[in-house]
Amino acid sequence: MRRVLALLLCLLAARVGAADGEWVRSVDATVESKFVRRGIERAGASVRPGAWLTDEAWSFGAWVNLPLAQGRWRELGVSAGYTHTFERGAAVGIRIAHYHLGDAYDGHPAHTGEVTASVALPLGPGRATASFTRDVNRRADIGELSYAGDYALKAWGAFLHYRIYGGSVEADDALPQLPGARVEDAYTYHGLDLTLPYRIGGQTVLTAGGHYAGTNGARRFWSPNEASPGGRIWFSLAASYEF
Repeated sequence: MRRVLALLLCLLAARVGAADGEWVRSVDATVESKFVRRGIERAGASVRPGAWLTDEAWSFGAWVNLPLAQGRWRELGVSAGYTHTFERGAAVGIRIAHYHLGDAYDGHPAHTGEVTASVALPLGPGRATASFTRDVNRRADIGELSYAGDYALKAWGAFLHYRIYGGSVEADDALPQLPGARVEDAYTYHGLDLTLPYRIGGQTVLTAGGHYAGTNGARRFWSPNEASPGGRIWFSLAASYEF
């Protein structure tokens, strides 16, 4: 995974060197009442700053999640991705991500790597996306289907972005650092994201969000003392600046 990331950094350097003003650089910060990934509550109220470099095809970024109540569940993530869009709007993409969990609990890998392949198709007013992710540390397969689009709020001069998703996770070893036999685990998840971005001036965007996620069969292997049965509702407020 580290070799792949190094290769992508080399590609980034080459692309930046060849770019002719086409890159968009941005920084952002999100405050949210919960930090949830694939239906699992990883931390409570958190602040997540990040930095991104994108063009029409490439995307590179890094972020860190900083819980407000305690530092135990802080996470750092870096990612690199490439998307090819066809003339009629269909797209295929690949994304590589690496996560580091501060103060990793017993059995959990302090570093995890993921490779994601995705296909997106225009469908009705929005887009349908299917993705497959391989977690190389847990030897886990993650499949996800989602549908996303925008609903015009003409009175406000804005668009409400919506995303409905569902997926499944099946791991050969959810706790690979734990001595002894492998800990196999599987669960499904689903959720809904509603976000309302509002541009202030030419470079700043404020985004308010409401979110819901639920799981079926999730156990504490993925986030001890944080995972709990039932659905979760949380809210977010983000600000981003392009330069």
